[in-house]
Amino acid sequence: MTSLDTPVSNARQRTLRRRTILARSALVVILGPALIYFLYLLLLAPPQYTATAAYAVRGAQSGGGDALSAIGLVGATSTSTDARIVDDFIRSPAMVEKLRARFGFNEAYSRPTLDPFSYLPRNAPLERATNFWRDKVEMSFDPATSATTVQIAAYRAEDALRLTNGVLMLGEELVNTMSDRAMSDLSAAARQEIERKRTEYETARDRLAALQGTRSSVDVNTPQEQAAGLVGALDSQLAAKRTELASATQIYQPSAPQIRQLRQEIAALEGERARAVSAAMSSPGEGAAAGQIEAQAVLMDYEFAQTAYQSALAAGEAARRQDMTDRKYVIAYVPPELPQTNDRWSRLSNVLALLIASALIWSIGALTYSIIRDHME
Repeated sequence: MTSLDTPVSNARQRTLRRRTILARSALVVILGPALIYFLYLLLLAPPQYTATAAYAVRGAQSGGGDALSAIGLVGATSTSTDARIVDDFIRSPAMVEKLRARFGFNEAYSRPTLDPFSYLPRNAPLERATNFWRDKVEMSFDPATSATTVQIAAYRAEDALRLTNGVLMLGEELVNTMSDRAMSDLSAAARQEIERKRTEYETARDRLAALQGTRSSVDVNTPQEQAAGLVGALDSQLAAKRTELASATQIYQPSAPQIRQLRQEIAALEGERARAVSAAMSSPGEGAAAGQIEAQAVLMDYEFAQTAYQSALAAGEAARRQDMTDRKYVIAYVPPELPQTNDRWSRLSNVLALLIASALIWSIGALTYSIIRDHME
């Protein structure tokens, strides 16, 4: 071997050594993780069954179109908002607690297994159980239809189906309880108002009956008609304003400007009526005028109480109808079915994805190593 052959031989040895390092690194970086993951899926990880359901939140009243829908965009509605609330609730710790108590959550995920990542102890903290649950639930929301598709995985087909049915049932309970408090308060207020107006109506009716028993008739055709006419007109206005106030209290808060305005008008009319009564009482025929004014007052009170009672009944019926209208339901238009197959073999496709990802990482590392090595040499 000549002196010129020595550098050539050293270069070949370095090239061979570099190729050997690259080949060994390829085996370790590319095939190593894929092989480990393959053995883990095949020998340790238990297969999973997945139950699928699609649901939407619907109520008795459907929302109309708006400006956004007119130009092809989807705006937020009460049903879509409720659907997103249900989606968040399904992945929340509250859902895990309810599933543990009513739908066998612990029994589904605490079965003995060689895979430590697939086992959840029965007494696991709520935070850990929630994170474990979120790995088993996949959800997708469609804004165009306000519908949600949910997939729940478990190690037995029966467990997957039971948990999916539990999720749908608990979601519907949540939707209904969100409006129960407001509607119960409204219904209670309507019932109290009906009872109060009924009592006032019965009192006014008894007064009118007692007055009719002592007089031949309750009319306004007396000699004092001119003196009592003003009082009758004011009583009519008072009855109309009081009826308007009774209707307004079913819509506005007691401190609303509309309520305050009506109360001021009623107070002004009552003041005018008091002055008119005083003037009528001082006119000739005081006794007859007093009796006529009393008759008119009793009759007006009865008519007002009757109208107010009817308004309270109408408001109670409106509250009942509003309760029926606001009631929401979780409609499972794709109900869950018992899974027939598991993912034992389909999940092995993830090994191929891992091979590709490892090959890309190894290629980047090998290229970087070659550039640095060539630069150093």
